[in-house]
Amino acid sequence: MEDVERLLGEKMKGKNQNDYKGKSEQMIKYIKKLRTCIRWFMELEDGYLADQEKLRSMLDSKEKRHAEIEAQMRAKVEELNAIIQDLQRQHASLLESFRKEEADKLIDLLKISSSSVNCLACF
Repeated sequence: MEDVERLLGEKMKGKNQNDYKGKSEQMIKYIKKLRTCIRWFMELEDGYLADQEKLRSMLDSKEKRHAEIEAQMRAKVEELNAIIQDLQRQHASLLESFRKEEADKLIDLLKISSSSVNCLACF
């Protein structure tokens, strides 16, 4: 980078204003150095572009993977919600069966109790 700054700050010198040969030789050297710098910058830019493309590819891959995982998670959430609903229905059904059985037991107990009272009344 320092070479580039030095190259850009370089002034053409000649013995006098009409020294075209001297200035021409200096320009040839200057152009050669300039070409070297341009090649270096082009190689550097190519490296940056390759890195950028590699990073873009990695980002695309990660985004695709993220989308796949997100879709899997959404499907799993839907599956779990369906399971929860099924379990809630089973719970409600079992609770209803339990209440019915408790009520039936209570009725049976009352029947036994009333028949016992009737039996005692017979004595």
